[in-house]
Amino acid sequence: MKIIITLIIMVFAFSLKAQKNDSTNTAKTDTSIMLWSNNTTKTLKRGRKEVGIFSPLKFGLKDSLEVTVHPIFFFIIPNVEVKKFWKSFGQVDFATKHKFSYPTLLYQTISKRGVGGILPANSTIPQMFKFNNAIMLGVTVNEYFTATASIGLDLTLSFGESNFPEIEYHIIYPRTYSYNNLFTPYFDADFTGKFFGNFYYDYELTVFYMTNINKGNIMENKFKFQWNISDKFAAKAGVLVVYGEYPYGLDSGVFPIFDLMYGF
Repeated sequence: MKIIITLIIMVFAFSLKAQKNDSTNTAKTDTSIMLWSNNTTKTLKRGRKEVGIFSPLKFGLKDSLEVTVHPIFFFIIPNVEVKKFWKSFGQVDFATKHKFSYPTLLYQTISKRGVGGILPANSTIPQMFKFNNAIMLGVTVNEYFTATASIGLDLTLSFGESNFPEIEYHIIYPRTYSYNNLFTPYFDADFTGKFFGNFYYDYELTVFYMTNINKGNIMENKFKFQWNISDKFAAKAGVLVVYGEYPYGLDSGVFPIFDLMYGF
């Protein structure tokens, strides 16, 4: 909790600094429209689309509305996400994210023996409907620094008999936790901007709060650089560091990040 309070104070401190620095400017940049999608309150401009080898398809439905789907996984886990830019309050931007997914088909597929069997074959999978909603506040100081704070909640509504274990893998566990425990609160802080030339940096901290009797928190630190080769091609590389309390105890992990993006 102290981490969240500190980061929120940092975000608003930067917003006050930005307002002071920009008080002499006569024009305000429209931060609700951007070229490449990221973890800020900004959205893709209307009509622009982007997709990566490991990233979902994103497109700007309107200048203030961005829609995301995973086309490859859509047939085993139907999903859709919407990011809506609402309004700017001085230098502070307000946006929300809303995601829906239906993981039942995927869990039925991996409940078997042999290759692809992650859950026991005798698992009973209910009808699960997962909703994720988040409130986002962000401030752009300049092209070199944007800070964004998000508070969100994973909520899974299940219907029918249910009997299946949790998947206790580093990255998967906090994102599927609500399947067995109804909901997962989380906090996210993102700091991004231009590094130099066409290179951009991004640091994202996400803290998941486990809500069952075991409780505990899981923290993810994502460090990433993006090279915007052009308005059509970009490359990402970085590392994800995970640490937290899992059902089997404290654990950590380090995972590489790489992707090639295409925009059109």
